[in-house]
Amino acid sequence: MTESPKGPVAWEILQREAVSIVSEAKEQGVTLRVVGSAGIRLHCDEPGVVMDKLGRPAKDIDFIVLREHRKGMRRFLEARGYKVDRDLLVAMEGTRYSFTHAEHGTEIDVFVDRLDFCHTVEVRGRLHKHPVTIPIEELLLQKLQIVEMTVTDQMDVGVILATHEVSGRAEDPEVVDENHIAQLFARDWGFHHTATRNLGQIRQVVQLPASAGMGPRAIAHAREGADRLLDAINGKAKTLSWKMRDKIGERRQWWQDVDEKEDTY
Repeated sequence: MTESPKGPVAWEILQREAVSIVSEAKEQGVTLRVVGSAGIRLHCDEPGVVMDKLGRPAKDIDFIVLREHRKGMRRFLEARGYKVDRDLLVAMEGTRYSFTHAEHGTEIDVFVDRLDFCHTVEVRGRLHKHPVTIPIEELLLQKLQIVEMTVTDQMDVGVILATHEVSGRAEDPEVVDENHIAQLFARDWGFHHTATRNLGQIRQVVQLPASAGMGPRAIAHAREGADRLLDAINGKAKTLSWKMRDKIGERRQWWQDVDEKEDTY
């Protein structure tokens, strides 16, 4: 990698770096998986094609690591030329790491065991389901948990739903498992409330001019996927704690406040 740290690194270079990091870390006994928009692009070929049409490149690489592999992960990345952000490391008490490559400027964030933002996405027990990224369900959940989604977040959800079937066929890693997601939301009113509201918005967003690069068939597929997922979520029997929280509704904040990285310390 020879890109200047003064400008953005091309996606092709980030892609090679992300896959190489996951593969070589595995050889050293460290489990890493790609998350975020880079994870969506890397999960399979189709999302990347649509994201290119939409002008939606990944600008950095986000990973998740097992808690017990944190020390090995840091040694591996530092040996590869990455410098850790010590201030963030102290502030986050070992639950999140940030690295920047000394030469080509690639930025990496590493989360530990889970994605803890407006809502928590548990990932630890599901890292085996894909060799490079977290499972497609968690890639989707990572976006649906955002209380105030940006246009790019909305388009990332649209791309996932445009390029993947939504079904109860849990054995297929390229199918969004509606039962898995519905079961999670049946226990968590707050996450359910945020995600279903976002899915309702996605049905409108994929019709906007910004999504025209997806094409009419992909747009229709995304809307159908959102509808099917909403039907599965709403049709799932809810727990007693969910029902009790539902009575309070929006009178009490239902999400966790999230500070931007630069405001953390």
